[in-house]
Amino acid sequence: MSKEVITDDGQEVVVREDTAKAFRWNKFIGIVLAGIILILIVAVVFFSGALVTVKPNMNSSNSANQRTNP
Repeated sequence: MSKEVITDDGQEVVVREDTAKAFRWNKFIGIVLAGIILILIVAVVFFSGALVTVKPNMNSSNSANQRTNP
């Protein structure tokens, strides 16, 4: 079996090829899951209205009448 070098906690370690692939796969899954969680948090905050404040215009019909009547 071939050997590969991985960096674990700043130290280079020589491991088997399958161990190196598993190590890289675990790092990749961790990054992907962190990204998905971040996107879900942003979506929940956005759709809950915390970032968006919409104020309904109560006088929209009155202002339209005022424009037609000089």
